[in-house]
Amino acid sequence: MTNMASLPPSKKERLFTKDFSLIMLGGMGTSFMNHLFAPALALHIEAIGGLAVHVGFVAMAYSIASLLTRPISGVLSDKFGRTPQLVLGAFLCAVACILYGITIFIPALVAIRGLMGIGFGMHSTNAGAVAADVSPKSRLAEGIGIFGLGATLAQAVGPGLAVFIIGAGAISNFRNLFFLAAAMCAFSTIANSCISYERKRKKTAKLAAQTASESPAPQEINSAAENESAQELPKTFLGFEYAVFPIVAALILIFSGAAGLFFYLPALARDAEFGNPALFFVLSATGVFISRMIIGRVVDRRGADFVLIPGAIVMILGYMLIPFVNSLTVLVLMGLPIGFANGAINPTFNSLVFKRCTAARRGTASGAFFSAIDIGFGLGPVVLGLLADAFDLRFVFWGGAALMTAGFTLYLFIASEKPFIKYFSKFSKIGLE
Repeated sequence: MTNMASLPPSKKERLFTKDFSLIMLGGMGTSFMNHLFAPALALHIEAIGGLAVHVGFVAMAYSIASLLTRPISGVLSDKFGRTPQLVLGAFLCAVACILYGITIFIPALVAIRGLMGIGFGMHSTNAGAVAADVSPKSRLAEGIGIFGLGATLAQAVGPGLAVFIIGAGAISNFRNLFFLAAAMCAFSTIANSCISYERKRKKTAKLAAQTASESPAPQEINSAAENESAQELPKTFLGFEYAVFPIVAALILIFSGAAGLFFYLPALARDAEFGNPALFFVLSATGVFISRMIIGRVVDRRGADFVLIPGAIVMILGYMLIPFVNSLTVLVLMGLPIGFANGAINPTFNSLVFKRCTAARRGTASGAFFSAIDIGFGLGPVVLGLLADAFDLRFVFWGGAALMTAGFTLYLFIASEKPFIKYFSKFSKIGLE
């Protein structure tokens, strides 16, 4: 008999299947949409005669629509499948981009951004679940990390490309930008429609059912089916399994603190007369890319805490030190370690959420993770902006570091693999697979 321990250790389950590659491409398309729109929103509203407050309305419509869509999309995904929502979500984003490009009436733009938020909320929720579905169980954290590389590329290239296309700010330039975003979403729609693992599973299940009906021992099959159906799934609240709430609570604090970097770093660099800090985000994206390529394998072998604790220390120290930087060169160089830590933390938390929930509810698990991002990036800029108004911009980063410290402390006490409060240990067990 063959000894399993004698098998070559290099033998690993395949990660880059056709469906995994397609979901990476599909996620990249809608990520490009976001990073093409982000630097253009305020400039476009100004170009058509709008006010600064209108930018807030447009941004809020997108965030609220996306947040409200996620739990519903997650439940529907788990019940009826993920691929149809992937295709519909990307298609809605494409339509919204086209409408945004041909509209100059501000209330209509608010409504269109709401439609875009619905599409993106639907697409991103299901994309994360599909990435988890098609990743081998033994390489889940690695798969989730690599899945996000397309979004990392969009983060590195999208803003600079958007600024180049906008140029002097003519309306036609904005229209070209929004149509390019629509093309990226159309590309995502096509890639998503080619994902076939759910269709294959349904076909396999149908064949298995036909075989079972022709089997000479239906009693045993019926008994097994009854035992499987008798196994109840964990209870839920608002459509989410209880196991996700400790992690989500920690993530809201962490993302609230992290949001300040994206919204207020350019203003800090301007006040310090450093010039344009665009290279910071390029190096940050580079750090994220490198991290996602290697950290997932470490998590799968050593556990989440082995990565999250040092990653948290780097992130918090980075935010605390940014206000003390006295040159653009030093600021830009700080982007690399901060990006590396960010690239380690986000997919690790994402894989933890999937592991804490049953495989049958990966749609709602994905919705919970992205909802935490939506809430954090919605609340964080407001809280940190109040600190900036009351004191100065340095307190945005010190306040962000404090929020992240609170979030990681909460994680260690109630949500880690070995939580300090033993009562919560039941929420840290791996979900049913």
